[in-house]
Amino acid sequence: MSEEVAVFIDIENIRYGLLNEYGQEPDFSYLIDKAKKYGRPTVMKAYADFSEHPPDLTRQLQICGIEAINVPVKRRMVKDSTGKAVERVKNAADMVLALDAIMKAIEADNQKKSKTFLIVSGDRDYVRLVALLRQRFAQEVVICGIPGAVSADLERAANILDNFEVKKSAPVNSLDIKKGIVKMLLRGPSPLDYWSMKIIDDWSQNPRQAIPGTAKEKRDALSALKDENVIICKEIDDPKRGKRMAASLDEGEARKKGYI
Repeated sequence: MSEEVAVFIDIENIRYGLLNEYGQEPDFSYLIDKAKKYGRPTVMKAYADFSEHPPDLTRQLQICGIEAINVPVKRRMVKDSTGKAVERVKNAADMVLALDAIMKAIEADNQKKSKTFLIVSGDRDYVRLVALLRQRFAQEVVICGIPGAVSADLERAANILDNFEVKKSAPVNSLDIKKGIVKMLLRGPSPLDYWSMKIIDDWSQNPRQAIPGTAKEKRDALSALKDENVIICKEIDDPKRGKRMAASLDEGEARKKGYI
């Protein structure tokens, strides 16, 4: 076991993997405990465009002592082969993560130290990084990904595969979730002059709202409320932000459905 552990977390890969496969948000304190199995965590960094994730995520990282490295996503409009305008999205978080890991490996090599690198991701794009850490710098690499969502090549490239142990949770009654979301909207207010579906989603995921269910269950309930016309979406003209889709609660419909 190495004396020191460097932890590098690909937030997008691990968070969306957990949400899509198991409907859960990542538990960062669990990741710290996992890192301590291999030594003393001296570097702990997480990479993402944090504007794309709930604000509470950054707070959870801070509580665990993990440095949040914000890597803004670049978006641009281009024309496809038919001349139609489409959005191109470039996410450089994996590149910044890889560069930071290599810099730590160079530092360890210069100091004749052995480190354990805990890469929290299952993305095949990290195969070259893992191979470089092991073969060029003779460092131990542990991959921690979502069960069933780790690249086979990445697993073979690493020393150890030590995946998330996903907690099984009993399903929550969707009625209770819908009631929780409606109660939150009634209590308000939105941080803007109006709600949006994204803001409602972000707020419902915040533990302080005490809405039961997993992230996926809450999103399914929110989608159902929209389909039931309990939440109405319409375009408005925001003086500061231009045209936006605003969401509002139809209290009469909510009462009719038994959510109030």
